[in-house]
Amino acid sequence: MSQLERSDYLEAFDVPAFLYAESADAIEVSIQKICTPCLVIETQNAHSFCQTGKIQDFLFKMLGAIGLEKANVKCIAIDAVDLEYTLGQYDAKTVLLMSKSLSSDVQAHFSTYHPSEILVNETFKREAWEVLKQLQQCLK
Repeated sequence: MSQLERSDYLEAFDVPAFLYAESADAIEVSIQKICTPCLVIETQNAHSFCQTGKIQDFLFKMLGAIGLEKANVKCIAIDAVDLEYTLGQYDAKTVLLMSKSLSSDVQAHFSTYHPSEILVNETFKREAWEVLKQLQQCLK
């Protein structure tokens, strides 16, 4: 049976086209990834940098110190188990993970303390600064 004949039969039975797609291989799926120079990820946090306020201001000051502008940064909050799925939705040149429960072995992924932790414990500033300098090198 040809594809045209099959379509005619299914149309005669009022079967919508999306119900009789042959397989995922037969359907051209176009997934549009979100492009950004720097993706900053946190886990769900009471002191989220995704919300306007002191924590977000501090994050953008940190990133501004290495030359990143707000327009070049995408901030998101996720559940720790959703990291791989989330990373698949983005085309990010660098990724900054800001939670102890998030980690990655990818070279352009960096992990450091959350801005709320740095504001509470200033001894974390040095380590965070070293990570930010590595991120800056990767962006060049």
